[in-house]
Amino acid sequence: MIETEAVVTEVGAGGGIEVQSAAAAGCGQCSTSGGCGGGRTILGTRPGGGCRMRVHGDLAVRPGDRVVIGLPESGYLRASVALYLVPLGGMFAAASVAEWLVGRLGLAAGDVLILVAGLSGLAAGFLWQRGFNRRMAADPRFQARLLRRAPLDGEGGAGGEAA
Repeated sequence: MIETEAVVTEVGAGGGIEVQSAAAAGCGQCSTSGGCGGGRTILGTRPGGGCRMRVHGDLAVRPGDRVVIGLPESGYLRASVALYLVPLGGMFAAASVAEWLVGRLGLAAGDVLILVAGLSGLAAGFLWQRGFNRRMAADPRFQARLLRRAPLDGEGGAGGEAA
């Protein structure tokens, strides 16, 4: 579970809780220049700022409470595959098929056709990704959720109140 601290800004009906996430998320490398920033990306934060998002949880909270929100790693891994591998796979597959056809048919201007096919495969991968992202956003298994209250500044340990 990828976790970050946030502050509750609004409590809605039906368990919907709006939070403002803290600026840092993910591993300790997110705030350094050499880090990948993956935790910031998947939880929607950006360097130097936070992000407002709606999460679900069973914990009774009020606006102003500090909480810990989390995102399952499985969602992060699926999103990474969809973001990187699918569009590139589409580009290489389409370019390979076009190269085979150009070689088989002996077409003139084959390089241009291969380029166009590769770009078309890349575009098809991005279009597929849009639908995939919508499906993931609607699936409760991959949504950020409220885990627990954040420990007060004087408290040690990783725990807080459990949900």
